[in-house]
Amino acid sequence: MSVPGIGPRFRSPRVRVVAIGCVVLGELAIALPFLVVSPSTVRGVPGPLLVLLGVAGAFVMGPRIGAFLAAVAALLAVTVLHENAYTEPVVWISVAFGVGIVGDRVRRGDDLRRALLQELSRGLVTVTREPQVGPYRIVSRYVPAERAQVLAGDFYGVIREPNGALAVMVGDVAGHGPGAAAVATRLRASWRGLASAGVPACDAVQVLNETLIAERRRASLPVLFATLCLATIEDDGSSAAFVLAGHPPPLLVTPGGVVEPELPTDPAIGIMEHPEWREHEVDLPAAPWSLLFYTDGLVEGRTSPAGPRPFGTDRLRSLLAAPGPPLGEGDVDSVLATVAAANGGPMSDDIVVVAVSPIDRGTALSQG
Repeated sequence: MSVPGIGPRFRSPRVRVVAIGCVVLGELAIALPFLVVSPSTVRGVPGPLLVLLGVAGAFVMGPRIGAFLAAVAALLAVTVLHENAYTEPVVWISVAFGVGIVGDRVRRGDDLRRALLQELSRGLVTVTREPQVGPYRIVSRYVPAERAQVLAGDFYGVIREPNGALAVMVGDVAGHGPGAAAVATRLRASWRGLASAGVPACDAVQVLNETLIAERRRASLPVLFATLCLATIEDDGSSAAFVLAGHPPPLLVTPGGVVEPELPTDPAIGIMEHPEWREHEVDLPAAPWSLLFYTDGLVEGRTSPAGPRPFGTDRLRSLLAAPGPPLGEGDVDSVLATVAAANGGPMSDDIVVVAVSPIDRGTALSQG
């Protein structure tokens, strides 16, 4: 339950009491030495310090507590420092109350901003968080860039088409911030509707291209383009078809190693009105195998904390070869941890990773 006039960080009674006590102790520490030392020796210093501490407490903890802290400061200023007994309480208690109101408004705005950013982030992630979609096990991760309140435009989705095939989409909108995230959210929602209706991937990319161009014109967005990797994996796991719109192909992890299918890359969406995208079919080996889809944030970090960029696809392939297929939750987390450690600090871009692996057909049928 919220408490009127209290900042969200201080709604816990224990934390609130500790915070108030710290401010009061600070005020006492400033004033009490002048019971034995004449305030005139440092005239003009202790009084403003008391006021500053009380007003700062008001901004952080709200107008009501702030008025109390300012009253304590004024009392000490009058009785110990011999400040004016009329102007000190009237002026500074009023100022503290007003500053507390401003502080509450700032915090409410910050809470709303955080909530909006969280909703935008949720809009970038997959349609389902279920670990199994049809006969496939899905391991997905969305790792935001570790920059304060900055959103990027990485997004993804996994859904089963009407004919039973698995549709996977990973994309990356150029740019950062709420504008890029909003465009990514619209693209993902559009893709979901198209995939649910069984629209072929090539046609879906055309629609998404038109959507991005229309959104950019309508809202005068600075977003220039977006890259996409769309995949349609057959229900029996025998083959997959890919459409690459300026996006890196997925990595195929098999017991014999990790390969990157040699697929031509067509233009990113949002650049041209009527480009052509081609669908490329790839035969898949017998299980076990895993397809790892990702955005470029995964391979653009440093090779070591003091080393050059990029981390690179070759190193990623080495990391994936160690566990082999099928890739599980721990395998994906280990890859992300290794990439982060090599970078030696916060990643400069969002990361999306989606691992798709076939599971035992009997298990899939019994749980489907």
